[in-house]
Amino acid sequence: MSDPDPVLDGPWDYGAFTLACSTDPRSDLTDQLWPLYLETFGPLATRAAARHVLTREEFAAELEDERVWRYLAVDADGAPAGLTTLTNDLATMPWISPDFFAFHFPDEWSRGAVFYAGISLVRPDFRRHGVYPAMMKGLGERVAAARGVVAFDVCEFNDEGHGLPRATDRLLNRVAPFQVRAVDVQRYYVAQHLGEAAGRVGHGEERGA
Repeated sequence: MSDPDPVLDGPWDYGAFTLACSTDPRSDLTDQLWPLYLETFGPLATRAAARHVLTREEFAAELEDERVWRYLAVDADGAPAGLTTLTNDLATMPWISPDFFAFHFPDEWSRGAVFYAGISLVRPDFRRHGVYPAMMKGLGERVAAARGVVAFDVCEFNDEGHGLPRATDRLLNRVAPFQVRAVDVQRYYVAQHLGEAAGRVGHGEERGA
């Protein structure tokens, strides 16, 4: 483990909470944060066609992996108030294609400066205390220092309904010039059977024969 960098790792005192970043494994956080994670992401199980909700084991792995930075906000009693995860080892994100980012961002990729943001959550009683902006500031400073690019995925519900990309754009640009844009879109279709149609044609038959 590398020594903490006070510029990029903190800690930063925001009064109501303190924020710090580390890659130290934090298995102790699983029990504390799992209920908050389910409260935050659980509704996406029925609002997004892609799976956006991690299993408890996947969630614990993200808290324990030394390839992942964890921006952890704690209150005055030391209890977690918010969490954001970030990595520049895209192999830790099995639902994305590292080859895509290596192809489209070859310079940043060669320098280890392609980042991916994973979990972001804030305790309800701290959502008016600036925890999320503070975590985005820390994340943005790390990416800017590397002259890098940070990717993240948002389902349509959080894109159109909550405007998360626009909010992230605004917060990151408080740190340094960033351009936030969509690089891919996945659409899910269904073909729903509507019942027996009149004049149904069987195999081997032709209409008008």
